[in-house]
Amino acid sequence: MIQDDIINELQYIPEAKLIELYDLIHYFRLGLSSETAKQSPQEKDLEIDKAMCLSALEKITQGDFSGFSEIDDVDAYIESLRNEIN
Repeated sequence: MIQDDIINELQYIPEAKLIELYDLIHYFRLGLSSETAKQSPQEKDLEIDKAMCLSALEKITQGDFSGFSEIDDVDAYIESLRNEIN
């Protein structure tokens, strides 16, 4: 998991630089929080879940198509999604 990798890397950063790193991470997180707070509920509904996408791609590369449904007519499916959104 990436958090474990980040925590592991912290071991190699000099103690004197940890304050700077903390400030960077802290203000980066605050910036992310303010970005998500500014989104409308509709924007949040349409937001792409990166973790879910990566999980789906991993399953596909392993040949595991369980949980996926076949779409016969892609154009018709896209049109139905557009109608749902409107």
